[in-house]
Amino acid sequence: MVLRTIARHALFERGDRVIVAVSGGPDSMALLHVLWEARERLGLTLEVAGVDHGLRPAAAGELDFVEARAAALELPFRRLPVEVTRRGAGLQDAARRARLGALTALAAERGARRVALGHQADDQAETVLFRIVRGTGLGGLSGIPYRREPFVRPLLDVRRLELLRYLRRRSIPFVEDPSNSDLRFARARVRHRYLPMLAEENPRVAEALVALAAAARDGGQPAAENLVAEDLALSRRVSAAVERLRARGGSAALDVAGGRRVEISYGRVRVKAREPVHRPAAARAPAVIAGPGTYRWAAGALDVKEGAEAAGKGGRGAGGAAAEFDADLLDWPLTLRSRRSGDRMRPRGGRGSRKLSDLMIDAKIARAARASLPVVTSARGELLFVPGLRPAEIGRPGRRTRRVVRLQFLSPDGSSDG
Repeated sequence: MVLRTIARHALFERGDRVIVAVSGGPDSMALLHVLWEARERLGLTLEVAGVDHGLRPAAAGELDFVEARAAALELPFRRLPVEVTRRGAGLQDAARRARLGALTALAAERGARRVALGHQADDQAETVLFRIVRGTGLGGLSGIPYRREPFVRPLLDVRRLELLRYLRRRSIPFVEDPSNSDLRFARARVRHRYLPMLAEENPRVAEALVALAAAARDGGQPAAENLVAEDLALSRRVSAAVERLRARGGSAALDVAGGRRVEISYGRVRVKAREPVHRPAAARAPAVIAGPGTYRWAAGALDVKEGAEAAGKGGRGAGGAAAEFDADLLDWPLTLRSRRSGDRMRPRGGRGSRKLSDLMIDAKIARAARASLPVVTSARGELLFVPGLRPAEIGRPGRRTRRVVRLQFLSPDGSSDG
């Protein structure tokens, strides 16, 4: 879920230096460990910062705890003392402003393009309800933004209970800030009094408020990526690919299953029928694989399916027309293209990468057939699958795999030896 949020809203780019703001509470501790686990996959350099507002004597000890945890993860830590002069009803807002100011200054000092904050879906629901109660317009209903330079919020689609389960499963310790339960503060009353009362009428009131924020961000309409998904009846991965392209700006196009083409032009998304393009097999243009579907190729078609369980031998690394991968370990969108000179791949179970031409010779693939075989690569250009060869080690399903992508190459008559 977090990786999908990062991709959908283009929160990071490879090579980013990221300041992770950590208070020691469950949300920020979950954020720290999620990003630490995904740092190599995302290409991030992480640093940890904790802000001491000087409002509670226990806060210094909590930041000692955060510093020790950062050291255990071999990450640099910076303690940021701030002065909060406002008291009474405006205390929390004054503390927030001081905190964000200190983090912005640190990011500039360290050359960090992003500061990651631990707000999650329940915070979003509470913010929207708080603004409704106080009075707001459509802009206020949009809630907490996923990205507002330099701040990003990768956990904004995850519920609080899910984060607590994550922490328990990994035995990650955290501390509790007593001010979160102090009913003198309006946000604590929203969390512990108003939302539970509304949940008696609608147990899914939090989800409803989060959905309201999403609609408000798009001017009262469903988000563009949702429109695309509904229009094409495709998976959420297609939506994520469209949103990444839209966030980059400029113009781009994405061919998807079902004979459709998604065109993105400076934030506007349009879906139309794909015009057929006739090219010789050797000069075929690459096709973008954004999700499940059937993608035509000169010598047949590539069938892409996604499910909760592995389907068979393709996941174990046997060579053939099918292969299975952990959906969450792949860099999307994938690409279906022709062979290129110098292509290399590390076969599943192998010790290192080898030339694709050598692998085809070892697999006794006829010379005449090699040029027509497609190659599937990740968004980073890593070779994942060639029919007749063992799939790549990258994305190999394991014990923690929750969703499997199955790639199957079909001959022109629709048959497969996979």
